[in-house]
Amino acid sequence: IGICLLLPALVIYLLFMAYPLCRTFVLSFTNWTGFGEAKSVGFQNFTNIFQDHTFWMALKNTIYFAVFSAIFSVLLGLVLAWLNLYMRRMEGQIFRTILFSPSMIAPTITGLLFLFVFTEDVGLLNSLLKAVGLSNLTTAWLSNMATVKPVIVIATVWRQFGLTMVLCYAGLQGVSNELIESARLDGARELQIFRRILVPLIKPQIELATMFTMLGGLRIYDSVVSLTAGGPARQTVVLPMWIVENAFTYSKYGYA
Repeated sequence: IGICLLLPALVIYLLFMAYPLCRTFVLSFTNWTGFGEAKSVGFQNFTNIFQDHTFWMALKNTIYFAVFSAIFSVLLGLVLAWLNLYMRRMEGQIFRTILFSPSMIAPTITGLLFLFVFTEDVGLLNSLLKAVGLSNLTTAWLSNMATVKPVIVIATVWRQFGLTMVLCYAGLQGVSNELIESARLDGARELQIFRRILVPLIKPQIELATMFTMLGGLRIYDSVVSLTAGGPARQTVVLPMWIVENAFTYSKYGYA
């Protein structure tokens, strides 16, 4: 009975996940333009990777975005989940709903929103800096080599921290109130309770949130395309973008 119940899901997985993955692996040993017959080239595509400067740039950028977006998303979400414990029930529900809402927005829309914020001429951030007399701090955020990557990280964190907050809050609700009250009676401060008791007890939720945010960072594509399209000077190109370009722009499906 169990096998019969699992069979439909297993067939769908094999048909739409396992088979395409195997076909992709076979295709990586060929030179195929998308039309005609694929010609076998052995390990040539894999050899070309070592000489592909853009590939290594994309790999470095992808790891950069994945690591830093995960770190800041988890830290921000954890702190906000902790602060939620001090709010009344109705206020907390409204607060969590508002903070979780960016996670429901498509990455492309997120990129366009932050494009409006960080555009050099009519961007919201530069306009605010000028309004408060800090014109010397204005810059071309999306064209400046020193700021473009942090901007993408900020956009990614804004979209991801809500999920981390919800996961950590669920874990914090499972911590016994008696344990917290006994720590307070022993003279522990709120920050000490957070560091020494709450964080260790919700370690599984923190690990799960870190995994989700890391995976989101490794798959980053839409927001980068919306914000920078890989610029300036290909400094923000990421692996998914380089794969798509090789396949659909250069018709190098085997290499992609």
